[in-house]
Amino acid sequence: MERPVYYAHTLEGENEEKWQTIKVHSENVAKLVKKFSAAWCTNEYAEDLGLLHDAGKYQADFQRRLHGEKLSVEHSIAGAKRWLEMKWPESGAYCIAGHHSGLPDVGNRTDSEDEPTLLGRIKREQQDFTTCKDELALTEINAFPAKDAVCVNGSSAEDIKKEYAFWTRMMFSCLTDADYLDTEEFCSGRKERGIHADFMACCDLINQHISQFQTDTPVKRAREALRSQVMSHADEKADIYLIHMPTGSGKTLTSMQFALERAVRSHKKHIIYVIPYTSIIEQNAKVFKDIFGAETILEHHCNFDYESVKDADMRKRLKRTAENWDASIIVTTNVQFFESVYGNRSSELRKLHNIADSVIVFDEAHMFPSLFFQPCLEAVRILTQRYHCEAVFMTATMPDFHTWMREFGCGGVKSLDLTEDKSSFPIFDRCKIESLGRRSSEKLAGLAAEAENSLIVVNSRKAARRIYQLLPGKKYHLSTYMTHDDRSRVIAEVRNSLVNREHFCLVSTSLIEAGVDLDFDLVFRELAGLDNLLQTAGRCNREGKKRDCKTYAFEFEEEDLRPQSNEFVIKQSFCREVFQRYDDVASPEAVEFYFNRLYAYTLDSRKSMDFKAAFSPASCGIDGFGFNYARYARDFRLIDENTQPLVIVTEENRETVMPLLKAAAYGGMAAVRRLQKYSISLRPYEFEKLTKAGAVCDEKGVRYLGCERYYSRETGILFENNEANIW
Repeated sequence: MERPVYYAHTLEGENEEKWQTIKVHSENVAKLVKKFSAAWCTNEYAEDLGLLHDAGKYQADFQRRLHGEKLSVEHSIAGAKRWLEMKWPESGAYCIAGHHSGLPDVGNRTDSEDEPTLLGRIKREQQDFTTCKDELALTEINAFPAKDAVCVNGSSAEDIKKEYAFWTRMMFSCLTDADYLDTEEFCSGRKERGIHADFMACCDLINQHISQFQTDTPVKRAREALRSQVMSHADEKADIYLIHMPTGSGKTLTSMQFALERAVRSHKKHIIYVIPYTSIIEQNAKVFKDIFGAETILEHHCNFDYESVKDADMRKRLKRTAENWDASIIVTTNVQFFESVYGNRSSELRKLHNIADSVIVFDEAHMFPSLFFQPCLEAVRILTQRYHCEAVFMTATMPDFHTWMREFGCGGVKSLDLTEDKSSFPIFDRCKIESLGRRSSEKLAGLAAEAENSLIVVNSRKAARRIYQLLPGKKYHLSTYMTHDDRSRVIAEVRNSLVNREHFCLVSTSLIEAGVDLDFDLVFRELAGLDNLLQTAGRCNREGKKRDCKTYAFEFEEEDLRPQSNEFVIKQSFCREVFQRYDDVASPEAVEFYFNRLYAYTLDSRKSMDFKAAFSPASCGIDGFGFNYARYARDFRLIDENTQPLVIVTEENRETVMPLLKAAAYGGMAAVRRLQKYSISLRPYEFEKLTKAGAVCDEKGVRYLGCERYYSRETGILFENNEANIW
C-alpha cells in the first residue's frame, strides 16, 4: 500500500507534486536553526527544534484543509507535546508552541485547555500525528543544550534563570526566522534579502571623511583630541565602552568610527546604532548614508518611509531586511531594539538572533527609560557576555555606569572609559548657564523678545501654547500636537529665519532638545532634568562664534503651568541642588552628582521591571521552573500604548492624505506607514473630546480629523473650535 504524502505548504494553481512536504520543510528549517544558533546551541537541540515545529501538520484535518476544506486546525501544540514526551528541556516546548502566536506564559497546572498558556494548551486534544515519528529523524538530547550561553557554575539561581530565558528567546528567534525564510522561498521563490557592507571599506571611507576636517580653531582642535583619545583604545577589549563627549564635540562620527574599528578587530557581523529619539534618527542615518552609501544602511523606525526609496527592488529588499535585521549596519530606536529582546511575538523576536555578534552603540545612553532600566542593562550584560556583542554607551551627560551596573546586578561586566581625560570639556561650553528662578509667562515672553533670536523650551504643550500666544512679533511653535510634516516645515522655516538674521522666537516642548541643529543667541529652559537643560543649552551659540550667550533655567510662577507628574518634580528638585552646589552645572562632577541622586532616589522603580518578575514556580517539564513570557511582554512597552493615532487632513495635504486613508482602510501597510507623518497621538480623553465635538471621521477603522477648524498648522490640534488653549 502506497504511503500517503503529508504536506506543509501548497502552491496556488499547482498540483500536489509541486507542493512542499512536511519532511522537506522541517529538514530545511532544522538546517537553518542549526546554522543560526551554532555559536550557542548544540546541534541536536537545534535540529530537533526545527524538525518538530510543524509536527501538528500531520493531522488529518490539516491535510484536508490544504486540499480546500474550511477547517480551523491548531498545529503548533502537537510538536510541543511530542517534545515534552521526550523529556527534553521544556524551553523547546515554548518555542514550538509559540512559533506562530508568540512565546506563551507557562500558566498553571490547573489551567483548562481553553487557556492560551503552555500548560493549558498541551491539554488540548490532537488528532493522530504520530507519522512524524516515521518521517522525522530526531536525535536524542542528552547534554545541556545552551553551550556557554547560560553560566551554570558560580552564578546565582536568579542569573541562571534569566540567561536561560534569554537563550530560549534566542532559540525562538532562530526558529521563527528559519520558518519564515523557508516558507517564503518555497511559496514565492528566493527573494533578495540582506543589506551588507564591508567594514574594512567603511573604515577607509569614514577615515577619509574625517581627515578632511580642519583643526584651525580651539573647538576643532579639542574635537580632534577627543576623537583621537577614543580611537587610541580601539585595540582594547571590553564589554561596554563609555564615550562621554560634550554636545557639539563630534560624538556621532567618533562613535561610528570606533564601532567600525572594533567590528573589524573582533570579527563582528553587525553594527547596530540605537537612538532614543525618532526626531534625530533620520539625521544620523543620513550622515552615515552620505559617507558609506545609501545601500549600506538599514533604517528601522516608525518614521522611515519606504516609498521614498526610488528603486523598487531596493525598496522591497529594505522591507524584507527590516523583518529580521540581516544587515551589516542598522540604525534603529530604543523601542525597536529592546522590544525585540523582551517582546514575545515572532514579528518582534525574529530579529533577535541577528543582534548576536554585534557592536551596539547606544546614543544618549542615559535615556534608558526609568521603569525599564534594570532589564535594559540586563540585556546589555547578557548580549556582551554570552552572545559575542560589545556595547558603546555614548552621551554628553554620562552617569557613573561603573557603579550603577553593579547596583543593577551587572557587576561582572567589564567597562572601559574612552574619554578619561576631560580637560578639554570647558572648551565646548559655548554659553553660560544660569538660573532665573520663578518667572511669570508674561515676563518670560518679554525677556525672550528682547534678543535677536531666542528659544524657549517648556515641559508641557499647554505651556508652549500659552507662551506662544504672549510672544510679540515673528514667532514659531513646536509640539507633538503638530504632525511630523508640520514640525519639519516649521524647523525649515526657523533655519531660514536664522540664516536671514530675522528677529523671532521659537517656543517648543522637549522634542527640540536633541539632534536638531539650530543655533540661538538666547535660550530659556523650564527646569526639568539636568540632562534636559544641558541638551537644550546645546542649541545656544552652537557654533561657538558668538560672545556672552546665555541659557537660563526657569520655573513658572503660574501654578497651572507647572508640571504635575512626580517624575518631573523629582528631577526639578535634584536639578535645583546642582545649581546650589556647583558654579558650573555642566561639569562632569555636577552631572555625576545629579544622576547619583536621581538613580538612588528612583532605585525601586528602576528595578520594578526586572525579568525575574516573569519567573514562575510552575513547570511543564524537566526544568522545574517556567516563565510568563507573554505577560512580561505586555508590560514591557517603552511607548505608552494608552494613546490613539489621529490622521490630520488639511487643505494643504488633502490630495496626498485622502488616497492614503482609503488604501490604509483596506489593509495597505505602506499607506499606514506613510500616514504617520500626517498623524498625531492623543490620550483617550482628548480623543473623546474631539469625537463629541463631531470632528473625528472614520474610514473603515482609520480615524481622521474631518473638520479643519480643529487643527492649526501653527500650533497643532485644537480641542475647541477656533480655540487655541488647552484646558
